[in-house]
Amino acid sequence: MKKPTSFAGAVAIGIACSFVQTPASAADITLKAGTFLPSVDRSWYPHIKTWIKRVNEGSKTHGVRVRMVAAGFKAMNPFEMGNAVKSGVLDIVHLPGTYYNKIMPIADAQKMSTVPVQVQRTNGAFALLRPLYRKNMNVHYLGRWGDGVNFHFYLTKPITGASLKGLKIRGTSVYQSFINALGGVMITTPPSQAYTGLERGVFHGLGWPLWGIHAWGWQKIIKYRVEPGFFTAEISVLVNLDTWKKLNAVQKKALHDVQVRLENEFRGIRAKNNVSERAKQARDGVKAIVLKGADRKKFLDTAKSAGWADVMKKDPVNGPMIRKLTEQK
Repeated sequence: MKKPTSFAGAVAIGIACSFVQTPASAADITLKAGTFLPSVDRSWYPHIKTWIKRVNEGSKTHGVRVRMVAAGFKAMNPFEMGNAVKSGVLDIVHLPGTYYNKIMPIADAQKMSTVPVQVQRTNGAFALLRPLYRKNMNVHYLGRWGDGVNFHFYLTKPITGASLKGLKIRGTSVYQSFINALGGVMITTPPSQAYTGLERGVFHGLGWPLWGIHAWGWQKIIKYRVEPGFFTAEISVLVNLDTWKKLNAVQKKALHDVQVRLENEFRGIRAKNNVSERAKQARDGVKAIVLKGADRKKFLDTAKSAGWADVMKKDPVNGPMIRKLTEQK
């Protein structure tokens, strides 16, 4: 075996050793899964846990199982998971585009989507994306979930308008263009390092969806959440293409059906969860800074213009096409 030259390569050996198996056919296979989320997360991770449980419950019928081997940073840096599923180190991932957009630039467009994933499955969006994912990432684009949960800026000090001037904000490429447009400075760190950064004042806040700050303990330091939210959360579900090709029709349908069920159920629970997440944050002392009037309009207009400009810059060919399919008129 070629000596690994990266952290992902080293992890590949560990994962491979822990899952030595030689399935006689596609009717007996275990898929190695990964996600950026830690298993202690109580907002997002339970959906992945249920997804895996449902696949495994039907394994006696279809013969495919899924085992989570890399959740959060315990086994692999999430920023390496895109390459890991591309190469087959991982068979399947639940991973936002921001963690793999260097391989697949158009992935960042989904943060801008205002068209539900259910519509995207039939309006041409999936038909556009799937060949691109196969070509650029060697994966089958199974679907996505997270629709309707906005991102927010969480701060240790208040702001009085639609500006982040003078503030350093922890983020990823999801926020880069928007933070810059608001006059802030973005600092990129993995989520696992954000608590220390906030505690030491390395940055004054961070970007994150409405759900999930408690998984990292950030509510202990964060004092404010800026309203309104912006963009939309999205978690892509990608299957290594070589693995996908080995599966039989029954197994492919099993994964497809579990994915569609998650997408549909998520749509039904998000409103209730949005309310409960705000209540939890308020309980723990996170106050809402609500922008109104001209400030609110500036904030949302800037998010939209900066976000789409970033998409077009990264992929000027496919960007305009995906915008037509994922932006409500």
